[in-house]
Formats: sequence, C-alpha cells, structure tokens
Amino acid sequence: MTIQEYLVSTLTTAAGGFDPAPMLIMAAALGAGVRRRHVLGATTLLLGGTALWGFALTQWVGRQLLDIHWHELVRQGTTAAWIELSLGLALAGYVVLRVLRASRDRTESHNEDRDIENPHSAWGLYITAAVFVAIVIFDVPFDLFVAASATQAAPVAGAGWVAWALISQFPLTLLAVVTFVGRQRGVAVTMTRWWRVIQPYASVAVTVALALAALLLLIDSTKLLVFGQFLVP
Repeated sequence: MTIQEYLVSTLTTAAGGFDPAPMLIMAAALGAGVRRRHVLGATTLLLGGTALWGFALTQWVGRQLLDIHWHELVRQGTTAAWIELSLGLALAGYVVLRVLRASRDRTESHNEDRDIENPHSAWGLYITAAVFVAIVIFDVPFDLFVAASATQAAPVAGAGWVAWALISQFPLTLLAVVTFVGRQRGVAVTMTRWWRVIQPYASVAVTVALALAALLLLIDSTKLLVFGQFLVP
C-alpha cells in the first residue's frame, strides 16, 4: 500500500469509526463541575490509548491479518452460509430492539440528558475513557486500519494511528483544544445542543443502514442454502 493509499485508508476508516459519545460525556463532566485538568487527562487517555492500542495490535497481529484470505474463508460452503444467516438474524433482532427503544423513548417524558453519561468523579471519567479504549477493538473500521497499518513502516504506522484517533474522535479533539485554552464552557454547550438536534436523524440513519446490512446477509445466505449459490460470488 502506497503512502497515498494509506492516507485515504486513514481518512475513510477514521470517518467510519466516528463516535461523538466521548465528547458528550466530557462535556457533561465539565457541566457537572469536574475539573478541567481531569477532563484533559481523561481525553488524553482516550485518544492516546486508542492510538497506542491500535499501534500495538498492528505490530502484534497486523501481518497475520494480511496473510488471511478473508474472501475464501467466508465464502466457502454451507457452514459460511449458516454463520452468515445467524449474523443476519442477530443483526435484524438488534434493529428491532432499536426501533422498539426509539418508539418507547418517544412516548416517555423527554429527558434531555438521557443519552449522556455524567461521571460525578474524576475517577469515573478516567475509567470511562479506559473502557472506550478497550472496546474499540470491536469497531470494524479500527480492525481494518490495523491491517492497513501493517503495510507501513513503524514510524508511518504510528503517525497514522495518531491521526486516526484524532479524526475518529474529532468532536472530542476539538473540545480538548478549547478546554486547554480555557474556552470550553460555551463550546461544550453548543456542541451538545447541536448533537441533540442531529442525534435523532443520525439514529434513524444508523438503524436503516443496519437493517439493510441484515437484509443483505439474510438474502445472501438463504440464496446459497436454497439455490446453492451466493448472491455475491
């Protein structure tokens, strides 16, 4: 992979890993009176930990991921079809749960802060940041970038992971910058307000995308089990 291709991979996978939740949590912590230095410390832990975790995995298993022929592994025989069918059913069930939860939320009294965790102590903030670092391994764009980074020399891969962490957590990065210069209050309120406006539409878009993915998995696996051929050869 060339440097130009690696740059494109960095931007696309980081965009795919975009997550505003940490910014909302840090903004809520600021509003709850958690000291600025602890918000900056937890943010550094989250961003730096993500970059270090990705770089470490790149060095440990990145090459092994590149050597696996994924297409052949997942496209061979009825076993793959049953696995795909199970994933499709699980994903469809998750979509149904999302729809039911959204419907329930609309009928309940509106609570503006229901989607924002608000750690009441500095330790809670650091633990939350550490949890986000730990679970990022379950993020598909993160895993894809592990493999992409394995094609680069260690210094380039390290820089790529720093960029990936900052871009995928762009709202948090921006909040950290304004917090560092002491301008966090107004920006935190504004960013949180914007997200509350965007969040319902983003939630619908995610639900639709998951539903389409589930439908594709179900059709693809059923086609093999019934007709002996995958929808996508």
